[in-house]
Amino acid sequence: MLFEDIELLIVLSEAKSLSQAADQLYMSRPGLSQKISNFEKRVGRKLFERTSTGITPTKAGELVTTFARNAANLERVLASQLAAIDERFDSTLDVGMSINDGVALLPHLVAAYVRKVPDARVHLDAGYEPYLIDELKAGKLDFAMLENQPEIPSLELEVLGYKKLIFIAPNAAPYNRTAQPVPVETMLEWPMIIYEWDSGRHMVGNRHFRERYGLSLQDHNMIACFDTHEAMIEGVKAGLGWGTVPECIYNRYRDDTEILRLTVNTAPMWYPVSLAWSSEHVLTRSAQDFIDFIRDNIPDGYFKTDVEAYLNS
Repeated sequence: MLFEDIELLIVLSEAKSLSQAADQLYMSRPGLSQKISNFEKRVGRKLFERTSTGITPTKAGELVTTFARNAANLERVLASQLAAIDERFDSTLDVGMSINDGVALLPHLVAAYVRKVPDARVHLDAGYEPYLIDELKAGKLDFAMLENQPEIPSLELEVLGYKKLIFIAPNAAPYNRTAQPVPVETMLEWPMIIYEWDSGRHMVGNRHFRERYGLSLQDHNMIACFDTHEAMIEGVKAGLGWGTVPECIYNRYRDDTEILRLTVNTAPMWYPVSLAWSSEHVLTRSAQDFIDFIRDNIPDGYFKTDVEAYLNS
């Protein structure tokens, strides 16, 4: 079936008369009649009954018209896919970024890098650690910024520095009526919102409680798991429970009067922010140049040094 056949069938099925269909197709009525006859000969079936009052599809005509509509939909899909060829972003660097510190740091570093290397075209792919690690191992990313240190032999890691998780709670009872620092036992009795179960940050928090207190957060009052910091913050503000967020996220909301920062009677929960790349795939020169640029242009004071972090942990 040709594209012109598809158009013919759809117009005929919607027109009230042969003359109206001919006008829509910019044809004469005799020319349209001849075209219908030729098509009917090709398929070996009578498709339309032509009367003085209009045109009516036969059973075969209804079937062929339905087929034509389906073909028209496929034609639109093809047109969309062809258009997408021109809309694709061809990157020179594919970089993964963790949801929190990666998002906070990398867009600004990309802007500075592009000013230095105008031909660079950077694709930043945001995701949680398991996704980013899979993309690294598959060779789909040149490197990634992670918020945990996965023990995977095929990954090369360079720690940029350390950040900490912040305890936050609704600025309401019982949280704002409890003296700080809050005992760990009290915290675990309160309802708890977990942030990004599969993320590096959650792993850090759960490991902190397991190693120091021999417990898992899963065994306590965990009532919700939210996979974006926006949802986490809104859940806390709504009074759902307390949670922990990375310092870079808390800093965006530190002046919000509905959120209470809690000091808890436990050591700070530090997590490393690292650059990672696969040792099984070639690290290109442009990727190495951008890694060097990131290392040299991290904002002053953004990270704690490894010595300071360990001394305070």
